[in-house]
Amino acid sequence: MRFLNFGLVALSSLFAASSAAPTAATELPAVKDLTTTLPSVEVELNRRTDSVVYEKLQITLVEVKKHTVIINSTVSSAYSVADKSKIIATVKSEVVLIVQLLTTVVSEITVLLTDVTTITGSLKDDIISIVVELLVEILLTLNHVITTLKITIFELLGPVIFALLAVIVHLLAILNVIIVDLLKIVFNLLGGVAGILSHVLAGLGAIIGGLVGVVGGVLGLVGGIVSCVV
Repeated sequence: MRFLNFGLVALSSLFAASSAAPTAATELPAVKDLTTTLPSVEVELNRRTDSVVYEKLQITLVEVKKHTVIINSTVSSAYSVADKSKIIATVKSEVVLIVQLLTTVVSEITVLLTDVTTITGSLKDDIISIVVELLVEILLTLNHVITTLKITIFELLGPVIFALLAVIVHLLAILNVIIVDLLKIVFNLLGGVAGILSHVLAGLGAIIGGLVGVVGGVLGLVGGIVSCVV
């Protein structure tokens, strides 16, 4: 009996010791709260749509400049007749890509119109600044080409110039919906390059006049704008 009691005391001591010892579970580090490192989906979804308009225009400007850099680097003061043909082909292909970029941003902004009210304040000024910079970038690039090659804009681009003008008009019209007097402000700001604009678009009025009856409304709108500046 004394051995049995001794055994029970030993088991009791062993149980008490095992209970007091720290377990592996208590030594594990606390699980890090990963939710604090994840981007807030709600914040992303609630971004102001008018800021998205600005961002899309900004991206478009950057991409357009990539193509104008190529155009300007292609044109030099010294060239042969063969070079001239290659230059015209290169410039035309780059302008087509610019038209595609502008068409894309017009489509993207059009989708956003239902979520945008009127853009005002500093953001309005920023958007107008980008639009003017975009137009001046394209205008000066084309003027550089036709001046260097001593050709007209239609000899350079052919019908592509109408596609370019049409998409620019479309972009301005869409932005004018969400920015009061944007058209008036932009054309006023372009007053400083009115001479260059007239030089680039010289001669298009008569060409458009002959095409309006065939092509229709879009060229008629472009023709009206050209006739105002030529």
